[in-house]
Parts: sequence; C-alpha cells; structure tokens
Amino acid sequence: MKKILLVIVSFLFAYNSSATHLMGGQISTSYISSDSTGASLYVVELDLYRDTIGVNVSLQQPLDIYQLDPFTGIYSLLYSISPAFDTTTGGLVNSISVYGIEVYRFVDTLSFPSDGYYKIEWSKCCRNVAIANMSNPDGENMDLTTYVNVDSSDPNSTPLFLTPPVAYLPITQLWNYNPLPFDPDGDSLTWSLVDPLSNGVSVAGYESLSDTLLYSDPAGIFSLDSVTGEISWQATMVGNFVISLIIEEFRNGIKIGEMRRDMQFITVVPDSSSIPQFSYIQNVPTNSAGYPYVKLLYGQSYQLDLIGSDNDPGDVLTMQAYGESFALNDPSSFNSFPYGSGNDIMGVFNWSPDFSDVRSEPYINVFRVSDGMFNFDKTILFEVVSSLLVINEFEGVTVNDIYPNPSNGNFLLSLSLDEPEDICVEIYNLIGLEISKKKLSLSSGNHILSSDNNLSSGQYIINILNHEGVSITTQKLIVTN
Repeated sequence: MKKILLVIVSFLFAYNSSATHLMGGQISTSYISSDSTGASLYVVELDLYRDTIGVNVSLQQPLDIYQLDPFTGIYSLLYSISPAFDTTTGGLVNSISVYGIEVYRFVDTLSFPSDGYYKIEWSKCCRNVAIANMSNPDGENMDLTTYVNVDSSDPNSTPLFLTPPVAYLPITQLWNYNPLPFDPDGDSLTWSLVDPLSNGVSVAGYESLSDTLLYSDPAGIFSLDSVTGEISWQATMVGNFVISLIIEEFRNGIKIGEMRRDMQFITVVPDSSSIPQFSYIQNVPTNSAGYPYVKLLYGQSYQLDLIGSDNDPGDVLTMQAYGESFALNDPSSFNSFPYGSGNDIMGVFNWSPDFSDVRSEPYINVFRVSDGMFNFDKTILFEVVSSLLVINEFEGVTVNDIYPNPSNGNFLLSLSLDEPEDICVEIYNLIGLEISKKKLSLSSGNHILSSDNNLSSGQYIINILNHEGVSITTQKLIVTN
C-alpha cells in the first residue's frame, strides 16, 4: 500500500475544536418550470468541502438571492433561503493522515418572480488555516456566487461538473485533473482563474500557483486549459493551496450566466516516485491546436483502448470515464478490468453515435486512472460528423479514410500534401505491439499508399506521423481473412 510522507509544519497544533475548516465549494441551479405569471422555479445546490477535524458545518446554510435593476445596474437583496443538508449526497473524499475531507451538499427550491438577471450568494468565515498561498486564511471568508439569466421562454440552468473532486497530488511530478465543466442546455462555456474572494474583495496576500519561484516547477507551471477545462501542475512544495475558477456561459454570443468555484489542493510527498499513469492509449490523432481529437462517423462503431500502470506493486488501480457521451440516447460505454501480470488495468471505451449526435462542437471525455489516493486524468475530444471522406487535416496534410475497411490484410490510404514531407506509417495491434513501421519521403501533391503486410484477422491501428513525430491521423483497420 502507498504510504504518504506529509510535511506537517504547523498543521497539528493549528487544529482544535474551534479551528477553521472551509476548503472549497460552488453553487449551481437547475431549471424546473415556469408558471403563467412569469415566475420560474429552480433547484439550487450548494456544495461545501471542509476538513474533518475543523468546525462542524451547520446542517442549514443561508443563501441570499439578489435581483438586478436593469436601470441602475445594481443587484438588490430579494430574499434569503436556508437549504438543508442532503444526507444522501454527502460523504468523504479519500483521506490521509492529519485530516480528511468531507463533502456537504445543501439542496432547496427557489422561485424567481420574473424574467431577469439574478445573483445567488453564500459567504462565511473561515477558510482552512493551513492554506499556504494566502497571508491570513483563517481570517478570511469564502465567497461563492452564481449569476443566472432567467428567461421563462428560453430556460437556462447553470453548468455542472461531471468528474468527482480530487484533493491530493504528489509534488515534483506532472499531474492532470479535469473537473469537466458541462452545460446541460448546450450553452458555450469558458473558464478562467481568478483571485478567491472574501467579503466581496480578493483575499489578502493571495499568490498564484503559477509562480515558478514559489509553487510551480518551470517544467509544469500551474495552468488551466480554457478549451477543455483540464488543470495541469507540477508542484514544488508540500502544503494546502487554493484556486478559484470563474465559469461563464454564453448563448448566441451573449453571456447568460456565471458561477464561481473554489478548490483546495493538498500536495504531499509519496513514498515512491510512482503515481498512476496511462502507459498506453491507443493512438489518437492530434488536431492543429494540439488536442487529442477523434472524428467519429455517425452509425459506425468506435473503440478506444487505454492501459493504466503504477510501478508500486502494492497499489490497486481503478479506471473511470466521464463525459456527456455517457448521457445520450445512444450512450457510449466504458469498462475496465485487470490487465497483464502486474497491477495494470485496461479500459475500453465504445461508442456508436447516431445522426442526432452530429455537431461541430466536440464532446469532451475524461479518462481517470487512480490508485485510491492519487488520480491522473487524460482529456480527449470527440467530434461526431456526417461524413468522413476527409478524416483529418493537419498543417497542410489531408488524409482520407482507409480503403477497403474491413480488408483482407492489404489496404490503400490516400493523402495530399501542400509541400514535401517525410512521414512515417506505423501499424499496431490493439495491445500496442508494433507490427510494422515505414518511413517515406513524399513530394507535394496527391499520393496513394499501399500496404502488403498480409495482416492476419484482427483489429489494427494505423498511425501516420509527420517529420517531427507528431501524429497526423490514427485509424482503425479491421482485417477478415
């Protein structure tokens, strides 16, 4: 089993029966219905996180509801509610020594009397005393706010987070985490890092985790990807650290809502250099922006294989997958099972999208491998298209689909180059074993590549790379002899 070596500094004497406790949270709302008077009914959820040896959280929490005056631009208090703790959704995040992390969810319904802009606010003292990137955390409130544009003719719910929260990460190793913000109405989302708030202003002495002199290794500076929502960080020191995110939603180019999420990460020293990783992901093409990006033709089946590994033989790995594709009428599926002779685990993602899933905006899926303490996320984008005549365009290279597919072991692959290029054609079986590898120097123009590998029956991955070794496209080939 993995043991954790935690540099405690002053943690133990700081915690007592009156110690501070707040570690993060957010407010979300879900539209229910509207009535003939123009009033709209919503479910509101307040999520709070606290350390288990701090002050107990009250089982009712006050939320203030404000309405915007469109003439003055001022939000005025409309009324307050006190949602009760929902005992069915609380629980503990996996904990280590010193303290654990407890999750509380408070749920209620609220009525907005008319269409317009509203603010929901929660603020309370105090934050976790161990926070390192604030100057006086136990003297600061934690402010959570959500803004909602209520339109009874075009209802709107706030974004959700599809992946479970994580708290612990190792120092000196690159770590990926994606909370996977998702909008149930299909609105466009953007997210960005902001300073945490206390009583409406930035907390005192807040320091960004991207500071390479204090908290981030230059090889893995703390960053938030504004396209996928993925957070990456290679921390340099042990401690408790807070970030605050703003998630904005847009409909037809107009901003219609915003929510704030506070999160606290705990960096620790593992007893080995090993954390769970993806040791193999079936070759996935990368788009021009550098994201793992797969185009799927509706009506056809797609399978993605992933392998998670950990060099610590005492760790038992699990693997999960999250994303909008699992909630569709024709949902994707994911299964995992032990793999190999050690403690590796294999995950298999399958999806056969139908025509209703076709859209230009990609579906974002997150695959997570975990050893029960540490997690590592991999984010992959999937676009469902109505035609795959051209499956990938990458910096002047256009690649068409394999023909025929299924094949008897031989196949053709056509491509077009805007300028001369050295490419590499690789063939793998589904467990990642390389079957063949050919390097070709091609002139500009159209080319047809033929294979005479006489492959046996089975499924194969064809991967084409440019002269820099960057994957241009990856395709699955089915061989039936």
